[in-house]
Amino acid sequence: MLCPFCQEEIQETDHVGITQMHSVVHLYCGAWPRPGEQVINEGNFKDISKKYL
Repeated sequence: MLCPFCQEEIQETDHVGITQMHSVVHLYCGAWPRPGEQVINEGNFKDISKKYL
């Protein structure tokens, strides 16, 4: 998955957040959720993708 903020591939170990709309926020590079969304859970990409995506 490509981060729209930093344009880099999100690695399995990168710290990400998931919003209530199930959008992935790449917290590793300092990205913020879209306006109106908030992060409901955080963790590494591998665990978040298994749980929510």
